[in-house]
Amino acid sequence: MTTPSHTLPANFEIGIAELDTQHKHLHALLVRLREAVGKHYGYATNAILDELAIETRIHFAVEESLMRMLSFPEVEKHVTEHQTLRDQLEKFRKRAQDFEVADDLADFTLQWLNEHVDRFDREFVDHFLRAGIDPNAAPSSR
Repeated sequence: MTTPSHTLPANFEIGIAELDTQHKHLHALLVRLREAVGKHYGYATNAILDELAIETRIHFAVEESLMRMLSFPEVEKHVTEHQTLRDQLEKFRKRAQDFEVADDLADFTLQWLNEHVDRFDREFVDHFLRAGIDPNAAPSSR
């Protein structure tokens, strides 16, 4: 699955502004990663991978915290899915000096993020809204 470089897939938006903002930021990092890999910018590739790892941890922590606070019944399934990606990202990061590996990482992560948001994140939206979460609450700037 290849996503045009600056086009955010429609299914990245789940209707909860804070999470949508984070999804967009992760997508932008992946676009930057693919561009850096395509130009063989090794230093930039490593910096982007580091930022991607940090932002992914933050995003997953936010989702998982909200799920636990709002008693989402499928939280453990979601946490397991997140851990699978964290493990995969770490394996790729260790081999990222190879531009082909970094390109594969970008492709893999874009596909994973697309499928995860569409299949897993949508599962908790109704639950969050019923629990009273404000879908428009978002950081003032990113």
